[in-house]
Amino acid sequence: MDPNILLERAPSAVQVDSTRVPLSTSHRTGIQVMRLTDDPSVGDEEKARALLFLYFGRADSRSGRLSLPDAVAENPQLGMEAALAFFNLNEPKPPDVPGARPPAGTRVFDWDWDAGRVLADFQREYGIDLADGGLRMHWWRFWSLFRNLSESSLTMQAVSVRGAVPDEKKMGREAAENLMKRKTALMLPARTEEEALQLTHLRYRWALGV
Repeated sequence: MDPNILLERAPSAVQVDSTRVPLSTSHRTGIQVMRLTDDPSVGDEEKARALLFLYFGRADSRSGRLSLPDAVAENPQLGMEAALAFFNLNEPKPPDVPGARPPAGTRVFDWDWDAGRVLADFQREYGIDLADGGLRMHWWRFWSLFRNLSESSLTMQAVSVRGAVPDEKKMGREAAENLMKRKTALMLPARTEEEALQLTHLRYRWALGV
């Protein structure tokens, strides 16, 4: 994390080419960005444009319409790179560790579906009311807290169960059945035909024991 927010103030602007450009640092903006990037109904170009406006958009004093700062409008790719670096807390991408991630295509979290869990966990673990409309939290602080929710939190339990693969040979019949019941209870709704097929495949594989 650069700068280290334990020692310095978290950034409120990013460098786009040779210009220092202010951006929205709100945790709500970060959540909107994650919802946007996870939305299968929005194309890549539309996502990129929407992301720039979420972070850099500002209302014109005359028309009231949102516009982008000149540095971003003239260099959208650099603006995108700067925004994503900010979103990722200026941290380098960690190396891939075999077995550390759920199987490809497995959706383990949804900001809309799991909003109640996140709300309850932040209240319980940090004493922070995310439903407070007056709450102003920097994205870097929010994301640091979110990523470090305890394993016993409702959010992380749901993520863990959804990403787990029931394997009767390794776990035993009873444990695998219990896991499958929990997965069914916590299953996220399918948004696309592909996701619907994945859910159906999971159910049939378990029912047939293959």
